[in-house]
Amino acid sequence: MVNLLRPPSVSSSSRFGTVTGLWREQSPYDRRALKTGIVHFGPGRFFRGHLAYIIHNYLAQKNSQEQRWGICGVSLKSQQTITRLKPQRFLYTLTKHSSCAQNREEAEVIGSIREIVNGREKCEYVLEKMASPSVHLVTLTITQGGYHLDKNFNLDTANEDIAHDLRNPSTPTTAIGFIVEALRRRRDRSMTPFTTLSCDNLPRNGEILRKAVLAYAHSIDPQLAEYIRDSAVFPNSVVDRIVPQEQESDYNYPSRLLQVRDRAPIVTEPFWQFVVEDNFTGDRPKWEDAGVIMTSDITPFLYMKSRFLNAVHSFIACLAVRAGIEYMHEAIALPEFQLFTRLLMDDIAAATPVPREMCEQYMEQVLLRLSNEDLPDTTERISSETCRKIGKYIFPILQDAYSLKVSMKRIILPVAAWLLAVREEACESGQPYHAKDTQSAITAIQEGAVISGILGLENCEHTEVVDNECQQALRDIQTHGLLTTLKNYSEGGLLNETALSAS
Repeated sequence: MVNLLRPPSVSSSSRFGTVTGLWREQSPYDRRALKTGIVHFGPGRFFRGHLAYIIHNYLAQKNSQEQRWGICGVSLKSQQTITRLKPQRFLYTLTKHSSCAQNREEAEVIGSIREIVNGREKCEYVLEKMASPSVHLVTLTITQGGYHLDKNFNLDTANEDIAHDLRNPSTPTTAIGFIVEALRRRRDRSMTPFTTLSCDNLPRNGEILRKAVLAYAHSIDPQLAEYIRDSAVFPNSVVDRIVPQEQESDYNYPSRLLQVRDRAPIVTEPFWQFVVEDNFTGDRPKWEDAGVIMTSDITPFLYMKSRFLNAVHSFIACLAVRAGIEYMHEAIALPEFQLFTRLLMDDIAAATPVPREMCEQYMEQVLLRLSNEDLPDTTERISSETCRKIGKYIFPILQDAYSLKVSMKRIILPVAAWLLAVREEACESGQPYHAKDTQSAITAIQEGAVISGILGLENCEHTEVVDNECQQALRDIQTHGLLTTLKNYSEGGLLNETALSAS
């Protein structure tokens, strides 16, 4: 990585320089020589903190040897990013900030984005760019809403924007519409289709995207759908980096560290992960040289992220809201929380079909990241939509724990703590707690439902075991308090064993 930490020369009449001026002085590669090899939909903060950053470091590493992978960003909704970045020639600063890192603060200017355009205003320009021989990759960070899926993750053809594009396929307004029309043009010109790579936080995101694209294409032209099915590829990926929402303090970093003003700074954690299924139609960056993991099987990485990051994040938040703790790093700093979380992760690892050494490395990274007090994240935010997360991330762990005869005691305890907070509408201290979840789930919990009832699961042996363990954990928290229960569960679940032997 190239760090632009030396401030530019600034005239005595001006306190701060410009991002473009700093780039001219210290650029790690020549942007003027860059060709557009990637068209990206959704140039928001996560994209600028993740994929654009990765491509930037790849270009800096290769210098003049790789000039094919400049990025053209396409915005289909808010134009705020264009408004802010255009005066800076789409350059911006990225600051890595962590209380846990050896170098607590590092800042640099990111230069991988050649341009960002308004896709709705410049539809034909974008389509021709996607049909250009130089473009090999179309990437997306449009969030789940941008795929226009129904509750079963199928394309919602009744959606207003999708319906518009189906009526007007040559002038699309959605990312799905742009992809299909551009692939049609490449087919008609006898060109190799580009690889379409979802970088959104969805499980098996490539498969979801492919299914939506094929459904859309089939509605327009079954032969086009057949061509896309047989010739185009949609690799799965796993993406990970915490890029918080913009804070007023973000603007202090470029001025303090680089002596420049920046209209659109990004502040993020040092850690990032990008795992990509190695399945491409043509040329691609050799970005494994820049730390990207290329793999033929993405399954272990999906397990690790969903269980050791997503689920553990939710577990800690569930405990923290019951304890009345505001921030994640404050919770993990408590000895009772830290010891319990480590043992909880051991239980999850024992119930996860991934090599133990992979799990242990990932577990250490997660604990370090959650301890980063310089990027505070509220427990209230993380605990929102917990009911959905129980079904998506947590219940599969419980199922595997049951099958593999792994103890559920620690895995179930955070869920019980959250259920109790929702049921009583209060933290343990009596401070009010208002769950951000569906009203139907909240009502069911307050009426006494446990996990199988909340998720609408059929009664069977493993759901009975899960519910019984949950009820026992609820009683333990109510009887002994949360911190004492955490301590006892960390020492082998003595409360549970005593209660069970007495029953």
